[in-house]
Amino acid sequence: MIGDNDFSSFTTLKKELKVSTGTIYHHLETLSQLIEQKEDKKYYLTDLGILAYNSLKNNIDSIITPDFSKREFNSPILKTLMRLTPSRLIIASSTKTINKIIISVIILTIGAIFCSFNRQFPLFLFFGESLPILEQQMVNIYGFFFILNVFIYFFLIEGICRLIYKKKENSLPILISFPIIFFPMILYLIIHFFFLTSGSLEYSLIGIIDNIAMILLQVWSLWLLTYNLIVNKFLKIENALIISLLLHYGGFSIILLIAI
Repeated sequence: MIGDNDFSSFTTLKKELKVSTGTIYHHLETLSQLIEQKEDKKYYLTDLGILAYNSLKNNIDSIITPDFSKREFNSPILKTLMRLTPSRLIIASSTKTINKIIISVIILTIGAIFCSFNRQFPLFLFFGESLPILEQQMVNIYGFFFILNVFIYFFLIEGICRLIYKKKENSLPILISFPIIFFPMILYLIIHFFFLTSGSLEYSLIGIIDNIAMILLQVWSLWLLTYNLIVNKFLKIENALIISLLLHYGGFSIILLIAI
């Protein structure tokens, strides 16, 4: 934008990019060797910036877009997962915040209801049988633990991003849309409830199908979490996967210890 127009004001950048003031300042600081602000308060390209701009213009056809959602993947699995990704609801700068809040509240509510119906104790993306200590408690306590689990999961993810990768960006937008990551697990809770109420879980084959459904939907949830970290925390895909899988297998280990 600055190269095409020779200069740009902060107001123009904010209007065209449709992102927060803090985000623009962050990127201007990152590009400080390429962009400078002069006495008229407008932003211009430095000599190095002009070289970078010309290089980009001359090689535009061979440059992969920085928008992760538009990248081409050779893996059929990643292509499928991208088709199942509601990117507009996850990317911090897209879709109205109120819409995200409404969808997140709906997901939390439905998840809490079906977690209660199933009497399953949630742990990250896992749902185990009811704990003995909770057997005599009210059914809706499982719904409370579902909501609590979502927030604990978020704070653990946020903490790892800050401590290991020093990423503090978009914490609030991620929190607002974080329940969307659990949408696939809501589908699992509904499927499990159907099997449970119909008495089908007494059959070993249905039990296997139930477990397979949970695993496949966990993969979908893990991808949504990974995608969230890539587009909002600006992590490389391998680093985002490390965080996602680290907590996932941590939860799996806890489930095994409880079962033992």
